[in-house]
Amino acid sequence: MPFSASWSGRAPGRVNLIGEHVDYMGGVVLPAAVDRFTDVSGHEAGEWSVDSEVAGGLEYVRATGEELGAPPQAVTVRSQVPPNAGISSSAALLVATAAGLRPGMAGRDAALLCQRAEQKATGVRVGVMDQFASALGRRGGALLLDCATLDYQVAPFPDEVAIGVIDSGEHRSLAGTAYNERRREAEAHDPRRMRHVDSEIERVHSFVAALKARDFRLMGELLKLSHASLRDDFEVSTPNVDAIVERACAAPGCYGARIMGAGFGGSILALVERARTRDFEAMLARPVLFCSTADGAFATPDARGAHR
Repeated sequence: MPFSASWSGRAPGRVNLIGEHVDYMGGVVLPAAVDRFTDVSGHEAGEWSVDSEVAGGLEYVRATGEELGAPPQAVTVRSQVPPNAGISSSAALLVATAAGLRPGMAGRDAALLCQRAEQKATGVRVGVMDQFASALGRRGGALLLDCATLDYQVAPFPDEVAIGVIDSGEHRSLAGTAYNERRREAEAHDPRRMRHVDSEIERVHSFVAALKARDFRLMGELLKLSHASLRDDFEVSTPNVDAIVERACAAPGCYGARIMGAGFGGSILALVERARTRDFEAMLARPVLFCSTADGAFATPDARGAHR
């Protein structure tokens, strides 16, 4: 299929509600696309070039284009997704590029292609969760995704609960952290790392049950347990992040909080009573990005049930 002379694409960032560092172990995760978007436009050119606010934009865009077999493109990127903050600015850029260059792709295929492109661009052995959420997330829901089979279903997410993303102030490139080391340890079934993986998978299922029961306090308690496991058994937190999580959990309206994303800094996820978001932010004394769920770049109207 030929590529358009000019094109544009848009894709959202994502939060992972629970299920951290289990995607590449074939576990289940619960991400949600959020209403912060990356917009990409481009046209064929003599060589690949990117006008981007996102660090590493050229490598991501070129890797995606090459996976698709596209000729060189001149690309412009504008993004509302904060970089290096745990809500996957990289997946949003990759998926937006794929959506622009090949909008008719199946969302599952686009996610897998973007995973390969990110691995090629960075050398980091990322899992498929981020790209899957950015491609196939649903407004009003979260995706319960089996990373071994890529079967998924949409779990309803309550309007009364706001998703808060708190910047820890520690920004990092995953290639410069122990991310690959932690993954190797988990894949080698190190007992301590596997204690996190196994308990986190159980927490994902418990969280979905709490969502269906609208038990917001249990959802929060599961976030707190997830953070403790990521801190103690998987060792991807930092003292600064731990302190922010503790303050967030004590702030008005907060059900629970935890480190999110790959770790080693980045962002903290907090679930907050929507009616008390101002009180929460004021007590925390840090800026909070409050998000709502959003449709992914390849979401379709029939993507609300279970899929295999």
